[in-house]
Amino acid sequence: MTTSFHTLKPQVATAGCCRPVNVDGVWNLVLACSDCNRGIDGKSAQVPNIELLTRLHIRNEYLIGSHHPLRETLINQTGKNEKMRQQFLQKSFNFSKERLIHVWQPKQQGCSLF
Repeated sequence: MTTSFHTLKPQVATAGCCRPVNVDGVWNLVLACSDCNRGIDGKSAQVPNIELLTRLHIRNEYLIGSHHPLRETLINQTGKNEKMRQQFLQKSFNFSKERLIHVWQPKQQGCSLF
């Protein structure tokens, strides 16, 4: 069985990241309905807006702080401390935005947990 991952290619190194970024990693996993993910106004290959990046960081820090089973995976994928993890997300966002250009914002549905 072959496993493939979507990665931001080695050019990420020029964006300040130390290795290619697995965008299918746990650090980037969020639940989304099919309309938000692939619908008419869905995300597809667009970069989520900066508010969603902030929410992703808060969610990841919550999981790390709660000693969730994903804690070690998140730390290994994004950095050993909060500053490194925030920089990782920001650099990944900047790199993606430069190449994909379009930023995506979903319609608010319900209350946000993070």
